[in-house]
Amino acid sequence: MKILMCTDGEEYAESAIRFGGRLAKEMSADISVLHVRPPISPRNRVQLTTARKKLGEWNLEIPGVDYLIRAKEILADIGLTKTSPIMEEKLSQAFRIGIHGATELHLIGLKGELVRLRLREGHPVDEILEETDLGDYDLVIVGSRGHKGFSTHFVGSTALRVADLAVCSVLIAKNIKEDDDFLLCTDGSRLSEKAEITGAEMAQKLGAKMTILSIAEEKSKEDEAAKLARRAEMILAQMGIKAKQKVRVGRPSEEIIDEARDHDIVVMGSSGSSAVKKFFLGSTPLKVIEYGECPVLIVREKRGKISLQETSLS
Repeated sequence: MKILMCTDGEEYAESAIRFGGRLAKEMSADISVLHVRPPISPRNRVQLTTARKKLGEWNLEIPGVDYLIRAKEILADIGLTKTSPIMEEKLSQAFRIGIHGATELHLIGLKGELVRLRLREGHPVDEILEETDLGDYDLVIVGSRGHKGFSTHFVGSTALRVADLAVCSVLIAKNIKEDDDFLLCTDGSRLSEKAEITGAEMAQKLGAKMTILSIAEEKSKEDEAAKLARRAEMILAQMGIKAKQKVRVGRPSEEIIDEARDHDIVVMGSSGSSAVKKFFLGSTPLKVIEYGECPVLIVREKRGKISLQETSLS
């Protein structure tokens, strides 16, 4: 598994790195930490080019490098990487320029995993999507401020755009808590089944509790929703994973957001349809991301690169 974690140096981004690092450690995943800095003005580019020659020293005030240094410290605190003073000196010399449009440093994970710290320049959404595509990642983790009651601040943000356009699964990490309690949403579709399994595997690695949520948009469809929840529970039981069932009636996005108040992470497919009618339409995942108060994992099958004009949750 390959995980990409994005940072802008803010506290919420550091929380996302801690969570992602813990997940990567438990799943023995290769990880990359990416910072995208604004474009450098022509006036400063010559100076920056000269400074880049000494980038491996890690003691230069080059824009963005300090965020990666902080990410490096967080991963070390988690116990994801192992280094010694001698290794640090050798690793610092491994910082390379021009790797698929980025500057990067390689570290060694606790179990031999590859850990990369990468620096890109440009528009955050463009560069994160480019990195996601070129790096062939399975999961992208993006931190978000998660302000309650300020959804307009979040609409159009980097996190929302990445969730909408990335070619792989995306975890929007906001208001991360110490305890892990996964809410696995199902509508009976193939993609929601993949989301259930993916979320359950992550939850199991983290020692988290799991609840399966199925929603009937009408009271008359409640029995069918209950069958979908039981089906999902049986699938997880075959994997040796225990999960509780829960059925709610109402508008999917509203019911998920309300139920999520009692959980720590929401897991759902990017789109799908049940035998009853369309459930996870494009607006549902985006609304849960916007208005929900906890992290949201959007699971999708990896696919080819798309343009920014296209949308994936519709």
